[in-house]
Amino acid sequence: MNMKNIKFMIVALMATAGLLASCQDGDWDAPSTSASEAYGNNSIEETNVITISQLKAMSRYKKALSSSRDTMEVTDDIQLKLRITGNDICGNIYNYVSAQDENGDAILIYIYSGGLFSYLPVGQEILVDLKGLYVGANGTQPMISTPYMTSSGNVYPKNMSYWLWQQHVKLLGCDANAENCQPKEYTVSEFNEAARNNMEQLAGKLVTIKDVVLKEADGTKKWGPKTDLASTNDFSVKRYLTGLSTNVYVNTSTSAKFASEVMPTGTIDLTCIVVRYNNYCQLTLRTADDAKKK
Repeated sequence: MNMKNIKFMIVALMATAGLLASCQDGDWDAPSTSASEAYGNNSIEETNVITISQLKAMSRYKKALSSSRDTMEVTDDIQLKLRITGNDICGNIYNYVSAQDENGDAILIYIYSGGLFSYLPVGQEILVDLKGLYVGANGTQPMISTPYMTSSGNVYPKNMSYWLWQQHVKLLGCDANAENCQPKEYTVSEFNEAARNNMEQLAGKLVTIKDVVLKEADGTKKWGPKTDLASTNDFSVKRYLTGLSTNVYVNTSTSAKFASEVMPTGTIDLTCIVVRYNNYCQLTLRTADDAKKK
């Protein structure tokens, strides 16, 4: 090692030692940057906000948002103002967040990034500049994303890059008690009816199904152990509910923090994000606390 490199290492070690000493002495300023300053694009101005319903009705995007698998680039200067209803805090939701607008209509936002909960907690209001992003659907579940083309030439929605997302979102403030991030309540029969006749309106929404029973809950059965996967190609475990159709089930990732926790027995109130996949309602818990024992 030459003398120049040795001198550089000595200086670097001295600087590190000084930094550690200042931390230990308490001479370290706490970060003063707010989440709204640290994340997103504060230059975005609220100019042409529309609702999710209006977006779905626009002729250019209507087909993509109701398709089994499609995307369409947004070329109009339009924005959505949304409130976060679900994130990746417990690992059951992965690389996306769910959000609802002022009318309670919902959409999923696919982002290739972990730790989304750190700046997108439930109740966080966001302004999304859609121009330059893509809207579409996978299994008729509406989402904001970017396109991905398979080797066979098929195009489907994929998670946008973290940096692209940061250019298109502005944080507006957080209120976990805001009306449009509260779950809509259903009885078992009401949810069955909605799943049968109005699944489009359920897609992406935060709901609570009241007084429901997990069929397999016996005091030992867990939410999502790998041993209960239906096949080696699966990453989540299905749990069915008494009184609900078999096209409705709780979908728990084996990577969820609560995957190895025992399911509650008896009657519960189940709060979840409804992720639609064609004619199936995949009920996705955000945390284990979303299953409340009666």
